Amino acid sequence: MSVCLATYNGEKYVLEQLNSILLQLSNEDEVIIVDDNSTDGTLDLIKGLEDSRILIYQNKSNIGPIKSFEKAILKCNGDYIFLSDQDDVWEKDKVSTCVRYLKVDSINLVIHDAFVVDSELKVVNNSWDTYNKNHFTKNITGTLIKNPFCGAMMAFKKELKEYILPFPDKIDMHDMWIGLQCQVNGIRYKHINDRLIKYRRHDGTVTGKRKSITKMIKKRMTMFHLVVLSKGKKQK
Repeated sequence: MSVCLATYNGEKYVLEQLNSILLQLSNEDEVIIVDDNSTDGTLDLIKGLEDSRILIYQNKSNIGPIKSFEKAILKCNGDYIFLSDQDDVWEKDKVSTCVRYLKVDSINLVIHDAFVVDSELKVVNNSWDTYNKNHFTKNITGTLIKNPFCGAMMAFKKELKEYILPFPDKIDMHDMWIGLQCQVNGIRYKHINDRLIKYRRHDGTVTGKRKSITKMIKKRMTMFHLVVLSKGKKQK
């Protein structure tokens, strides 16, 4: 099993997150960390754990979260791949729950719910799906209008890499792209109501920020075009 984590100036929360992950992994599992040229003590803290399961790759320049996650996924060796933000906390049954669903032959991607918490892990809402008004549909239109797919709440089989990589340069976010590739290619995914992480929302949060309507529409049109072109094709 592989966990992909993209870090950037995450010294405040990254150890708490890593400790919650490492407790659930076996000695054969790996945590692939791609650091996006952090300027704080993030890397020193991670190296201080001295855990052989952690493999660190440092970008020479800032390339952003999409390409950092692409790099991490490419380097994964596990049969099951988990995506992780640097500032959340995993519930103790996250890995076992997701793997149980992924062991079903026809399920290639699992998306779960989460507790929404503040910087001090105080619960703001008991459900990210409710808080964010997520609605999972069977078609790409619903996803393009309101993306319910969140990378921090995803786990998928390694076979999915052939459909999602490389991430196109102009996509809005990688998690929406992954969800859309499943929908457009008829790849079965499973949404579960289990709240398997504490999803931290704070001033330094990189993902989940609101965009202007005009900018969002332009990005969604671009995404639609890319998805239509990719239908039925494995990425090269």
